Amino acid sequence: MNISKTMINGYTKIVIEAERLDVANMADMKTGILENIDDSNPRVVIDLSGVVFLDSSGMSVLIGVFKYLNTINGELKLCGLQEQPNELMQITQLYNVFTVVDNCEQAVQ
Repeated sequence: MNISKTMINGYTKIVIEAERLDVANMADMKTGILENIDDSNPRVVIDLSGVVFLDSSGMSVLIGVFKYLNTINGELKLCGLQEQPNELMQITQLYNVFTVVDNCEQAVQ
């Protein structure tokens, strides 16, 4: 599991470089994401284009990041969802909570 970070147009773009975001890596993933957030500029895009499997533990990571950013008046966008993570977002209706953008380049505009 790797996480990379770049700054684009005032957004911190965090790329999850893992095929799975699940119970096996949830703690490391949450820590890695939170360590890459700049509290002075809490506009974050998480690129999930490499994630092919997301379970409820992985969703809890994303919800935890969302909650944290809300406490500091931040913004979170998710982009690049593959088929299974996309279906999970629809089933759980978390599209009503998260800003989800298909194209990661558009997410940082």
